[in-house]
Amino acid sequence: MRLPWGRIFLCYLRTALPGRQLWALKLRSPFIREAGAGENMTTHRHKPVMVVTGASSGIGKATAQALANEDAQVVLVCRSAQKGQQALEDIQKNVPQANLKLHLADLSSMQEVKRLAEELKTKYPVIDVLINNAGLIPGALQTTPDGWEVAWATNHLAPFLLTNLLMDPLLAAEQGRVVNVTSEAHRLGQIDFAHAGTPQKYSAITAYADSKLANILFTYELARRTEFTNVTVNCLHPGVVATNFGNNSNFFIKSAMQLGRIFLKSPAKGAQTSVFLATSPYLKKTSGKYYKNKMPTTSSADSMNAHVARRLWDLSAEQTGF
Repeated sequence: MRLPWGRIFLCYLRTALPGRQLWALKLRSPFIREAGAGENMTTHRHKPVMVVTGASSGIGKATAQALANEDAQVVLVCRSAQKGQQALEDIQKNVPQANLKLHLADLSSMQEVKRLAEELKTKYPVIDVLINNAGLIPGALQTTPDGWEVAWATNHLAPFLLTNLLMDPLLAAEQGRVVNVTSEAHRLGQIDFAHAGTPQKYSAITAYADSKLANILFTYELARRTEFTNVTVNCLHPGVVATNFGNNSNFFIKSAMQLGRIFLKSPAKGAQTSVFLATSPYLKKTSGKYYKNKMPTTSSADSMNAHVARRLWDLSAEQTGF
């Protein structure tokens, strides 16, 4: 990935200036700026643009609603027009002042991801937060038109490609943030470079776990590549949440999810760590971390292998055509 070094140098100067250091000590929203010359000497609130994928239900919808309560301009990315419109109307009803936009894309298709990215870049030259929330557990082996297993495509390749294609508007923000929703299931995953995205023996749980491990490897590698920019990249486990997640999976997974619903978090509670990573003023300089319950924690040893992360980056770039 080629980064604009002029912009990186300016970001470095900002952090090096004493005034900037004092500014960083103030625990305030990253989306408030001071008045410039000729303006009243008050703070001016910039309405941040926050993009949430998979926002039609569950954690994504709850995340979008919580961000709408934070006075953000929230961009809902959904696959279904009907479900997306219903989610938008539900949030608007609960948060009358909400500023919401709906964009449609099937994230299992890399062409759709590229179209979505162009659409978002055109409409939003500055994107403050990108929350890669969309994910699925398919019941049976499904292959996308691009030739990839659908969980690998939707859960890993889509956020890899979308994030890279939106890097310019994220860099244009005062403090851009990328938040990747992963899972503790990553501890069961492994990256088989010979068959990544084209499994020889299919298991829904294995496919999901592999994609979640890939999310964390991607998070850490992107954090290394954006270290000297104004963009931060973090990931999280939302907890086991009572949503419709897994409804399209096999009978065993659906049954297990239904039986365990009474012990699961609500979508609103599951969204809390995503919202925290997107908005907390404490995290302006925090990047390359894995969170649970709004606290940094240690991911698996496999997820911290920088050599594997670089190989996965190159493979993902090849598979997405980035």
